[in-house]
Amino acid sequence: MKKYIILTCLIIFSMLLSQAQEIVFPAIQGYGGVIPVPFETEKPDATKQYKFVIEIGNRLKDKNIVADNLDYVARMYNLHRYAGIQKENIEIAIVIYSGSTSAVLTNLTYDKRFSQENPNGALLDEFLRNGIQVFVCGQSMMKQNLVPADIYPGVRLAMSRFTATTDLIEKGYRLIVL
Repeated sequence: MKKYIILTCLIIFSMLLSQAQEIVFPAIQGYGGVIPVPFETEKPDATKQYKFVIEIGNRLKDKNIVADNLDYVARMYNLHRYAGIQKENIEIAIVIYSGSTSAVLTNLTYDKRFSQENPNGALLDEFLRNGIQVFVCGQSMMKQNLVPADIYPGVRLAMSRFTATTDLIEKGYRLIVL
């Protein structure tokens, strides 16, 4: 009997372990992977409108890979979509400033500064394709001697991080701090 219980527990454990290793990308392909949770009991209300603004300003540690916080935003969006929130019911705005500004450079400008194409480009394209707004702080641009032509196509140019974020909050967005 004891062997049967141990064997049953091992089978259940291995099933859960194999399920936990599956990663899906419900909206943003290749970024922000979601692990299905078969035992969930709480989900967001699919009939509600979700509006988030995320500020990203930390210095990029490794200029050769996708910025961690951008991938995290992709995961946040994918999690909501996986939970049943339709595209028209979720709005995300990302405000890039300070040390993260290089994440939104064009490939040409990124190559001039770091000798390679911008590894965030494909993810920025996915954000824009999914209706996620990306803003860059104009104050940070000026401090880093950047001009509008240096910024990735589709990224919106804000006066500042503060004005972009406060304007979005006034429009009903909730601030998410990473």
